[in-house]
Amino acid sequence: MADLRLDPTTGNWIIVGKIGSENDNPYQHEECSFCPGKEELNPPPIITINDSNGNWVVRVFPDKIPVFTIEEELGSEGDGVYDKMHTFGTHEIIVENPKHGITLSSLGLDEITQVISVYRNRISDLKNDRRLRYILFFKNQGAAAGSPVDHVHSHLIATTVIPQRIDLELKSARKHYNFKERCLFCDIIRQEIEQELRIVDRNEEFVALCPFAPRFPYETWILPLKHFFSFQNHLSSKDSLVSFAALLKTTLQRVEVFTPAYHVVLHISPNEKSPFLASEDWNFLPHGFHWHLEILPRISNIARFKREEEFFTNPLTPEEAAQQLKAVKF
Repeated sequence: MADLRLDPTTGNWIIVGKIGSENDNPYQHEECSFCPGKEELNPPPIITINDSNGNWVVRVFPDKIPVFTIEEELGSEGDGVYDKMHTFGTHEIIVENPKHGITLSSLGLDEITQVISVYRNRISDLKNDRRLRYILFFKNQGAAAGSPVDHVHSHLIATTVIPQRIDLELKSARKHYNFKERCLFCDIIRQEIEQELRIVDRNEEFVALCPFAPRFPYETWILPLKHFFSFQNHLSSKDSLVSFAALLKTTLQRVEVFTPAYHVVLHISPNEKSPFLASEDWNFLPHGFHWHLEILPRISNIARFKREEEFFTNPLTPEEAAQQLKAVKF
């Protein structure tokens, strides 16, 4: 049985223990369980989006071996200096298209817009549960990124804790806002546009750029040009949805020229409805945090320093990466 244990030296929550049994393998079927006709191999759907002919185009269902489960009791306990929590939460799979062996970037703009709308709706719905502090969306594209299924899909995890990297980002944003009364990300966007050294692409609402200190070659972020801290509220507009989908499509296509494997992670605000976050420390969020999406390519010959997380080594500067990505022709 797994639980969440807090590392008191770093503040990082670690999932410790087995998830499922040793014999559990959700991908043991000879045929892809995400393909049409194999729906019975998955749990009952939470959402199904159908086309005009009644065929599904997007499906959302619980993961067969979830990391977090809503059936788990909400609770925590102490053991001297140590703390641990139950793995209460949800773990959902979003199958983004019925076709096998394609990527999100190969879908049409209307299809990508529909998929992002599903992301938004699921995040908005999960944030109605006040027990959940954070909703984490991520995509692992390609075997090198850890995906065992060659069928376009993403994960949505809702937890009672804030992931460490998000927490560090929030603390940096809060420190910047408390000192300057400005959003850190707005300041970054303003400088990047002025310098034009690391801009990959932009449209009327969003900008794609290589961050100043990237962990991976061709690492690219997509951010709203105007300040928005709430992903689900911002993308309630159809125009914003289409604009975001358009830049996401072309940015993924640029990255795929250099590697077929990458992670996509949404960095959104914590659950504003959670009473655990109702404190002075979080009042800065509407003014000092800026949602964004990060694309983290996996380059096989790039390893972390001594295979640890304390240092990342990246031989490609973001300035060089931005120029190479920008030069991709469609």
